[in-house]
Amino acid sequence: MYSNVDKLNLATLTETAARQDVTTAMETFYRQLDREIAEYNPICHNRGLCCDFERWGHRLYVTTLEIAYFLDSLKTFPAINADRCPFAIDGRCTARPRRPMGCRIFYCDPTAAHWQGPLTETYLARLRKLHTDLKVPYLYVDWMAVLRRMTITSAT
Repeated sequence: MYSNVDKLNLATLTETAARQDVTTAMETFYRQLDREIAEYNPICHNRGLCCDFERWGHRLYVTTLEIAYFLDSLKTFPAINADRCPFAIDGRCTARPRRPMGCRIFYCDPTAAHWQGPLTETYLARLRKLHTDLKVPYLYVDWMAVLRRMTITSAT
């Protein structure tokens, strides 16, 4: 389930991203999620340091719908030079409007620890249902592996 990056197909992702029902569903999904997160009033202490996955020893996993929605906003794929999100530049997310769910939920703020896990599980279940409702194959894959794969695929 987690190492299925080889099953990603750029053409299929592009077709999925172009669907208006997918765009509408993902915009609604993220709007609801962002509203719920805002209720907790979390504080970002590290301004993008969490995007350096290698440094912190963590992974970010994303679903097929998150990938398609994100890719729809890209004109080119950035070079991947490290195990760090290439969209994190100078402490800012340059892809903020379409960033994945995990980027929205994760905060280094110690007061966020009690709600992050449950909120992730709740919204991951909703995402899985969206895949079923929209008839989009469900994959749950490592974000950096996806970006590497898409960079290689788009260059060929």
